[in-house]
Amino acid sequence: MLNLPTGLSLVLLGAFIPESAKFLLARGRREEARAVMARFGSEARSTTRAEEAAFTKGPSVALTGKAFFGKLFALSLAAICYGLINFGLLLWLPADLVSRGYSMEVTSKLLAESALIAFPTVFIVAYLYSSWSTKWSVVGSIAVTLAGLAGVLWLEFTGSGSPVLPVALLIVGTNGLIAMLLPYAAESFPLRIRGRTTGTVAACTKAGGMFAQFLAILALVPPLDVVSLIIIVPTIGALVLVAMFGKETRGRDLRDLDPDGHTFAATGV
Repeated sequence: MLNLPTGLSLVLLGAFIPESAKFLLARGRREEARAVMARFGSEARSTTRAEEAAFTKGPSVALTGKAFFGKLFALSLAAICYGLINFGLLLWLPADLVSRGYSMEVTSKLLAESALIAFPTVFIVAYLYSSWSTKWSVVGSIAVTLAGLAGVLWLEFTGSGSPVLPVALLIVGTNGLIAMLLPYAAESFPLRIRGRTTGTVAACTKAGGMFAQFLAILALVPPLDVVSLIIIVPTIGALVLVAMFGKETRGRDLRDLDPDGHTFAATGV
C-alpha cells in the first residue's frame, strides 16, 4: 500500500514521456516522429535502396518458435526466482536466524554488513554488462545467486558457520540480476513485441514476491531449508535456459532483431 502512490504517479508521469521515433514510424505517424527526433537534436531522412538492402541483409528473427519462447521462458523464470528470493527468502531469513539462537541485534548487523558488501555490485554489474558481455553477465548473476542459495542450504543442514557470506552472495546476485534483467529483455526481442515481452518479464519479478507474501499472510512459510531447495531448482533451470537461449546483445544494433527487414527501412524513412 505504501508503494501504491509511487506506482500511480509513474503511470501519470508517463503522459510526459514521448513515444520513441521508431514506434511512431512503424505506425505511419511520421510528423510526430520527426517532432520527437527534433527535440533530441536528430533528424529523419529517407534511405536509399542500397541502404535499405544493407539494413535488411541477413536472416530474419522469428517472432514465434522454440528460440523465441525459450528466451522468454528463461528470462521469466529468472525473474520469478528473483522475486522468491528478494521478497521471500531474504525477508524470512532474520526470523530463522533468531530461532536458531542469534540475537535480533546480531541479525540486523548481519543484514547491514551484507548490504554494504553488496553495494559495489551496482558499479561492477554496469561495467561488466557494458564492457564485457550482456548475456554472460546475466548468467553470472544467476550463478552468484545459486551460490548464495547453496550457502543458505549448507547452513540449514549443518547448523554451523557464518551466514554473512551466503546472505551477501544472495544480495549481490539478486541485485545484479534485477539491474540487468529488464534491459537485457528489452535488447533481446524485436520492436513489435519488445514492450509485451519486457512487460511479461517485469511482471514475473513481482509474481514470485506476491506468491511468497501470500504464503506469509497465510502463515504457511515452510522451513528455510525447504524454501532454499524449492527455489534452487528453478534457479538452476533459469541458469541453463539463459545460457542456451540467451543471445549476446552487446554492440548489436537493435534493428538487427526486427524480422521482415528494419522498421525504418520498411517505412521508407
